[in-house]
Amino acid sequence: MRFGTGKDIITPVAPMNVACNGNFDKHFVWVHDDVYVRCLVLDDGKDKAVLMAFDLLFHDHVLNDQVAAYAHEKYGIKPDGVTLSYSHAHTAPAARGYNRDHHDDAYEELLLARAKACLDRAMCSMVEGTLEYTTFDADFNISRRGNVDGKFGNIPDYTYPRDREFWVFCLRDQNKNIRSIVTNYACHPVFYPAKDGISAEFPGRLCQLLDTKYYGCTSLFFQSTAGDVRPRTTVDTKKMAAGVRTWPWRPDTDFNDVNNLAQAMCDAVTSLIACGDFKEAALSIASDAFAIELPMEGRPLAYFVEKMQEMEKNADNPNRVNAFYIAQGGYDSLADSLFLQCQTIRLTEDLYIATVGGEPCFGVKNAVKKA
Repeated sequence: MRFGTGKDIITPVAPMNVACNGNFDKHFVWVHDDVYVRCLVLDDGKDKAVLMAFDLLFHDHVLNDQVAAYAHEKYGIKPDGVTLSYSHAHTAPAARGYNRDHHDDAYEELLLARAKACLDRAMCSMVEGTLEYTTFDADFNISRRGNVDGKFGNIPDYTYPRDREFWVFCLRDQNKNIRSIVTNYACHPVFYPAKDGISAEFPGRLCQLLDTKYYGCTSLFFQSTAGDVRPRTTVDTKKMAAGVRTWPWRPDTDFNDVNNLAQAMCDAVTSLIACGDFKEAALSIASDAFAIELPMEGRPLAYFVEKMQEMEKNADNPNRVNAFYIAQGGYDSLADSLFLQCQTIRLTEDLYIATVGGEPCFGVKNAVKKA
């Protein structure tokens, strides 16, 4: 097999909004750490797969289609073999698909240009090597789907089922040097270390630590089913011990907390690599991409007007912008269904990558694995 990697900076070059910091109308005022797009191309001699990871919260599927079209036109790579993923960092730059009317068109052009350049860099640095993989049980996250008075709320729950699988891909060149590490774990990047700044949060820091550990390495982080989990260290344990069951999250998390989580993950990965308990993959690439139409449960206009009024003074609620948009003229543009973008990439007969759009929870992963 052959593989190649690329990495390009996607930090904004002009003031713009942050993806989800509670204030959608305020530009960032500083950059704590840069955000990147990273790419890994796998080639089994017959087909190729492109795995591209962005330090962004979200993006709509248009960017995936644009990169896939470029990869097909320039390199003959099958469009359904190109997958784009986002780390879900809330302190990343705003992007189309989540930040309605708050994304920046110039930044969207930069994203596409840097993604193409990242793929070009990977394609011109292909080397012979091996792919090894393993998984372990990790306890870095906690369910945020707690039950209060019979209703689920955004509160910590130590007993609710959660995704604990931590996957590691290790790619080595012919000299056995580690050239890329791919990690996959479910955990919301919601430390909010600086709401007025740009940061790749713990996924970006994890990649930075791994790249520093292994000279010449380009690491990628792929978010897993994190819709219902967040870092355990964001829990306010004093409130929990006191029986407080409403929003017991720590308000004082900072970059030290981000670094500590990333360092703990890095230590776990490097220990695993040192033990050498990996399985080598004999690549046999195949891929498929499709969309599932999902009907939506309709709500009357009055519902959104009421939500808009409730949220008028709640700037920290990320749904505030959507409620205002729908209640103030956007209701008639709402669709009766939406399309869930799905993709599968077979790496070996026993190893598959499955992706879905949106913000999936653990139950979605269980259903996909069973299928």
